[in-house]
Amino acid sequence: MQKCFFKIIVPNYNNLKWLDRCLLSIMQQSFVDWQCVVVDDDSDEFGVTPILEIAQAKDRRFTIIKSDKKLWNGGARNVGIRFGIPSEYTVFVDSDDCLKDKDALKDLYNFIVKNNSPDCIRIQYEMEYDGNKLSQIRLEDNNPKDLVHSIFVACWTKVIKSELVQLFPENTLMEDVVQHIKQCDKIESVALFPRIFYHHNRNNENSCSIEQNQNLQNGKWQSSMFRYMADLLDLEVEHDYCEEERIKRKIACYENIMKGKYWQ
Repeated sequence: MQKCFFKIIVPNYNNLKWLDRCLLSIMQQSFVDWQCVVVDDDSDEFGVTPILEIAQAKDRRFTIIKSDKKLWNGGARNVGIRFGIPSEYTVFVDSDDCLKDKDALKDLYNFIVKNNSPDCIRIQYEMEYDGNKLSQIRLEDNNPKDLVHSIFVACWTKVIKSELVQLFPENTLMEDVVQHIKQCDKIESVALFPRIFYHHNRNNENSCSIEQNQNLQNGKWQSSMFRYMADLLDLEVEHDYCEEERIKRKIACYENIMKGKYWQ
């Protein structure tokens, strides 16, 4: 398979309400050298499969992989990482989010070339919440040491050289922090993309990250907290600043378990 510049990985579970917007934001990019892997995490919502099939029929740069068992976000993203599309950089997009506008990838490509192909590009984004309110989130961590200590750990806030992308913990709702620490341990250079690239949706009432669903899925959050502790205990890193963050997160995790708080 011919190498592309951007490999875009989209995990999806149901999200019928937002999925079409997400895929269209990728399909309509003015920059054309991309491939997108959508990993459907055993969706059972009627209408999801037709949207995925239509996207693939319209644009062969989409590859749809349907899992017949629940993988959770980390496992679904790992399928996309392992899928054999060679690329220069990997972009993560959640299926209830989207790219900001049609020139997002073009401007990112030009930025990467101008800045001598950094290992990591820190993404600026806007957040939609309370119906249709918007706020801009500006992230300013421009080196791995500062980046690893950031509270903004979501994988979609970072575009990474594909050869450096790290796998996620699986079968858990807490896949992001451990992968973030692993990722920061493998990069040497970070550049700040100066404009809003990503649209983050906090209006998805089915998202497992919002507080009411943390309560509804308490059993899964509880098991995830213990997996999170185990992943932190097992994690081996090379840099002192990553080890410092691992220890800090381990202590916080232990304290939360003792308090009966089963999410980060």
